[in-house]
Amino acid sequence: MLHGINHIALPVRNLDVSDRFYRGILGLRAVGERPGMKFYTAGLHHHDLALMETGALFPVSGFAHFCLDVEDEQSLAAIYACCRAAGARILEPVDHTVMRAFYLVDPDDHIVELGVDVPQSEWGPWPNPFGRDVAYPELLSLADGRGNYSAQQILGGTSKSACA
Repeated sequence: MLHGINHIALPVRNLDVSDRFYRGILGLRAVGERPGMKFYTAGLHHHDLALMETGALFPVSGFAHFCLDVEDEQSLAAIYACCRAAGARILEPVDHTVMRAFYLVDPDDHIVELGVDVPQSEWGPWPNPFGRDVAYPELLSLADGRGNYSAQQILGGTSKSACA
């Protein structure tokens, strides 16, 4: 059910310096922003990279994360149900306008986002969809009643091992 990395989010010391590097040197295209943040694409996703200015220090925050790309909302709900059944530390689901997702905290306190892209035609009338996050309680409803899924089933295999 997982099929790749969706985007990378990084803290940076100086957003302007990083913007010059990612746009000027690497050639990424800026696609959105919010205060203290910029979003870029290489053309595959709504954004492939998000940068957040944190200043001289890189504090641990919920922003620094990586996102695993999920096939569809039904798969996202199945993975959510599996993680919940396994006792994983789950943060509230979020509708980011450009994608719907939930976040996990791994044993080393890294933030892992699992998300499904929303077609651009469904982003709504927002001039800057990257500036709008809302609760996503529908995921909880979709996940209710779902059985346990094994790690192999989630990753596309056929093993019937216990949900990891």
